[in-house]
Amino acid sequence: MLDVIRQQNEVKVEALSQQFNVSTVTIRGDLNYLEEQGFIVRSFGSAKYSPDANSSLPSSTVDNTKLNISNADGLTIAKLAAGFVENGESLFLGASDLTHKMVPFLASYESLSLIVNTLEIVPTVKQFMLCDLQLLGGTVSEECSALVGPIAEQGVHLQLVSKCFIEFAGVNADGYLTLKNVAMARLYKDIVNHSEMVIALIPHAVFSDTEGYPVCKLSELDILILTCDIGEDETSIVEQAAMSVTQTRGNYQILSK
Repeated sequence: MLDVIRQQNEVKVEALSQQFNVSTVTIRGDLNYLEEQGFIVRSFGSAKYSPDANSSLPSSTVDNTKLNISNADGLTIAKLAAGFVENGESLFLGASDLTHKMVPFLASYESLSLIVNTLEIVPTVKQFMLCDLQLLGGTVSEECSALVGPIAEQGVHLQLVSKCFIEFAGVNADGYLTLKNVAMARLYKDIVNHSEMVIALIPHAVFSDTEGYPVCKLSELDILILTCDIGEDETSIVEQAAMSVTQTRGNYQILSK
């Protein structure tokens, strides 16, 4: 639907309803979400592609899993991450705003299986995707709304994960990717170990963080998506992990081994 709106710039609700063979109520529900995420602008009886959807604005810092970056930047990162998905894969989407924004970009893929550990993402997946969806069991801690703890960790060992997508709080001076929540860090360490490919998202400019709990080393990553605006210390840490830039999109870059 988003591709149709982007190609035509502006489309009537009735036209979308006929093209996708669903009710106008369903179309309006989808458009409400797309508008909330900054993809489109609603007008009376129609939807127009947002001019800010592909723009890149200056990024700021991240606090735990809640981002303070611009919505346009979040969409850019989400789209870059979704570009590494292939049909038929089993994906783990970590609990964060960025991975949540990936969902509409995954709608065109076939036979996907998603594994998540947050209830917040479930309605969005149901709205946009036809896929197998597994929610890890666990405990909701006071520090975050995601499911963590021994039950979630045991559930990971029963999964086959093609690729995991995790947003990290930072990378410490020893080259370890970190998270603010210790239970989340322990769970994601297991997920990294059970994934065929690990894709990390670090949207903010200064990502050295010595206070976070370590999950894995930067050198264990397959793909890293982060801002182009990093300092000399951060650049040195990335170079030590033998990662190099393979693609740049706006204010963000993709690094791989």
